[in-house]
Amino acid sequence: MEEYRLKIGKMSCVNCANAIENATRKLEGVEDASISYTNMSGVFLLKNDTAKQSVKDKISQLGFSILQDELNIENAKQKELKRLKFKLLFAFILSSVIMAFEMFVFNTFSYNLQLILSFVVIFYCGFDFFFSALKGLRHKNLTMNTLVALGSLSAFLYSLCVYFGLFGEHLYFSGAAMIISFVLLGKFIEEKTKNKAQIYQNKLQNLETKKARILLENGEIKELSSSFVKTDDILLLSQNEVSPVDGLILEGRAEVDMSFLNGEFMPVLKKAGESIEAGAMIISGNLKLKASKKAMDSTLEQLKDLVFRASLFKSPLMRLIDKISAYFVGFILILALLVFLFYLPNLEKAFLHALAVLLISCPCALGLATPLALALAFEKGARNFILLKNPAALEILSQIKLVLFDKTGTLTQNTLSVFKHNLSEENFLKLAQIQTQSSHPIAKAIAKKSKESTLKGEITHQIGKGLIYKEDENTYLIGNEELVKDTKELEKTREFLNTCDEFAPIRVYFAKNGVCLGGVALQNALKKDAKELINFLNLQHIKSVILSGDNEKSVAKIAKELQIDFHAKMTPKDKLNFLQKEQEQYKILFIGDGLNDAAALQKADLSISFGEASELAKQNTDIILMREDLTLIKLCFHLAKRTKHIIKLNLFWAFSYNLFSIPLAAGAFSFSLSPHFAALMMSLSSLAVVLNSLRLKMDKTF
Repeated sequence: MEEYRLKIGKMSCVNCANAIENATRKLEGVEDASISYTNMSGVFLLKNDTAKQSVKDKISQLGFSILQDELNIENAKQKELKRLKFKLLFAFILSSVIMAFEMFVFNTFSYNLQLILSFVVIFYCGFDFFFSALKGLRHKNLTMNTLVALGSLSAFLYSLCVYFGLFGEHLYFSGAAMIISFVLLGKFIEEKTKNKAQIYQNKLQNLETKKARILLENGEIKELSSSFVKTDDILLLSQNEVSPVDGLILEGRAEVDMSFLNGEFMPVLKKAGESIEAGAMIISGNLKLKASKKAMDSTLEQLKDLVFRASLFKSPLMRLIDKISAYFVGFILILALLVFLFYLPNLEKAFLHALAVLLISCPCALGLATPLALALAFEKGARNFILLKNPAALEILSQIKLVLFDKTGTLTQNTLSVFKHNLSEENFLKLAQIQTQSSHPIAKAIAKKSKESTLKGEITHQIGKGLIYKEDENTYLIGNEELVKDTKELEKTREFLNTCDEFAPIRVYFAKNGVCLGGVALQNALKKDAKELINFLNLQHIKSVILSGDNEKSVAKIAKELQIDFHAKMTPKDKLNFLQKEQEQYKILFIGDGLNDAAALQKADLSISFGEASELAKQNTDIILMREDLTLIKLCFHLAKRTKHIIKLNLFWAFSYNLFSIPLAAGAFSFSLSPHFAALMMSLSSLAVVLNSLRLKMDKTF
């Protein structure tokens, strides 16, 4: 199976996206298809390469266009906006002239002019509505364009019959023209607003760098395509250049624009020893960096991929609304016919009410209600270092009642630190010097204090105990109590370490020539925002539990600080069994970052891991946090709550609008609604959904 992605132009409503989905899924070699009207994009799961051309041909047959690359997409968007703007202004000018002559000039010249100008407005300015409607009918697909085309054409044909004296008294050429004008107005504002909502996505795509300067081992500089940059390549970056890869800065200082990732307009100072992400632009200065990943695996590429996938995701709610929208137009056509028959034999009244019903109904408001809000939520999350691999996560997050935490790397720092020791300065520095030769996490924590790392002697590792170091006539023991159990002065060190147990339960003993010199107590410290996060979850009435494979003493210490329940010495299978048992009562969020968390991350109702987590953990998670910052989990909950509120309002408005406006147009309230006013209301209903969704983008609370 292969994923094939396309950008698609000329979609006018959500039913257009549904039509492409349904038609392409029937093609040979196409396993599945998902189309986003909001982002003008689609992804197709293909069994073979030959199906690619079939997909493109089918999309073209349906009346849509294929936009091959991002430049074409942006150009097409701008061109479409200019075209819409011209047709909108032209339609309004001509419609105003028609209306003026209809109201104040009553002679043959006036009637002839109204006929000619309305013909131009309907069949030139409104050509796209008719073209799309006819294409849809050929493929048995009814859309908003069907309603607009049928409504304006009906008004024009009715007026034509009055013009030739077949029946009726009043001309509705102005109404037919105004229908097109108001719908064009709504379409123009909607497209312009949607483009603003996609600024972040467009910015990501435009950050791509074509070339990279590689420093070779012989000192030469080679310029090549950024796609071919490999891990550990040495790159040179100068002013106004964009980093093509994630990397570690080896030399130099530079002010860097990181706005693509955090939205901050102020540059960030980067220097040797710090990391830099692909997409970062050098404002001033020069950098020499070592690529930590190849270009296609960079943070920037992950963001692009996640943005694209998120824009195509359809939750069960969205799929239900798509189905409702598909049947909605057919229902309106039948209803309009029934309204027409109800008001006969008064032909003019029957026509006006039926026409108003056709024009006031709007499936687009329903179709935009959820996907646009989710697209904006994804952008908001990405700007706050929250990558939503699955936007359904926001829906699930609001239902969570139990959070399960892995301890190490999640609630606590990934590294150990020295809490206290009772060694002399000389002995402690000797201990630290010896520990520089070990890769064990405990050794690394002590080795940080070393002033030199060269050793003359020989090290022997004792698995599960520690190490033995021999230098000249001296023998040093470094490790747990088992290793030093036969040394003198052991009890004194044990008593000292017991006093540290509550805060630093990890112990290292240091002995020389059979005498215990002292010990070091190490702690796996809490992350600074861990308590704040637990307090927040408590306020939300969400229970928190630690599941850890560590020993009971170290886990209990952390749980006591946070005042939450815990389970220690748990294997991956134990974690999975506990999770499955609790799922009988709760919706569960699992937060972890290790290899042993992968099964639990996958099985949980929702899962979160950090950007530095193992690749297996990230593959099985729903949300990735790009910063080691627990406050981002709070932001996830805030974002979910806000998005849910926006979607509820959108759906409430879309359904309420149709429930109220359709009976109004049908005359249920003894009130006659003019067709062009009905068209205006229809346009404004879609606009209301778009503007309400944009509140999420403008929200400054996070």
